[in-house]
Amino acid sequence: MKASKRSTNGRVERFYVIVFEWFAAHKRDLPWRRTTDPYAIALSEMMLQQTQVDRVIPKWRAFLLAFPTWADLAAASTADVLRLWQGLGYNRRAVMLHRLAKAVIELGGELPNDIHAMKQLPGIGDYTANAIAAFAFHNPNAAPVDTNILRIFRRVFPRHKSDPKSMQQLAQLIRPSDVWTWNHALMDIGALHCSARGHIWGLCPLAPLHGGREPKQLRTLPLQRGSKEGVPIPFERTDRYFRGRIVDALREGSMTLKALRARSPMNDIDEQRFTTLIAKLVDEGIVERRRNEVFLFGDVT
Repeated sequence: MKASKRSTNGRVERFYVIVFEWFAAHKRDLPWRRTTDPYAIALSEMMLQQTQVDRVIPKWRAFLLAFPTWADLAAASTADVLRLWQGLGYNRRAVMLHRLAKAVIELGGELPNDIHAMKQLPGIGDYTANAIAAFAFHNPNAAPVDTNILRIFRRVFPRHKSDPKSMQQLAQLIRPSDVWTWNHALMDIGALHCSARGHIWGLCPLAPLHGGREPKQLRTLPLQRGSKEGVPIPFERTDRYFRGRIVDALREGSMTLKALRARSPMNDIDEQRFTTLIAKLVDEGIVERRRNEVFLFGDVT
């Protein structure tokens, strides 16, 4: 048991050395890494969820120009926030960001440096709270585990339980004092090398921790979400695609349901599916409906 513990400690120490040395030479220069403003960092974290960095950078800058503070964002209409969000996808994140700004203003205008307290706010889950705590407040208790970090931990510690909760507990145990550098470094390695697809284990900076061989159980990728029997559903046929096109159309202004329904590509789905999509957008606070007219939530008609 003692030998096993020494072996684990040795692996963690090598893990530290590899990650910090790699980051010192190869870190990405991202604009939100040049600030400790909790608002700017929270904005980046919510934008980066399921969206590529290159698409986020110009939108992050545009948002800070249009809404420089929590107060500016809270005072804006949901429709204006949704319009500026165009191009990032997952429009519900824009609604949650707007709700978060209003909640922060109710707290006095500042995001709390408390992971548990942040998780009680709209749009902030476990990962986002830990990420803001690490990057804005350098909170030593922060241990954000996104998909990149989760994948790294599963590869570096293949004998550890691989469920997200166990990986989160592991992250809490092995985090070094410099949580800012450590977590940015892990994210960069995950994004640039230890990726889910196209991963070349022998070229990964973390390969020495497994002798240059990828654990056998990690070579097989799971089926894509939204696929059936291994055959992916084309994105252009998914609800997410049609939801996005509905919101894009309404960014131009209010429309009648009939006019929206006749517009491509909405005219390519059946009436029941279209009605269900509209109802869900209304429930999520993205769209409003008055009789037969629909428009972005909070838009002036």
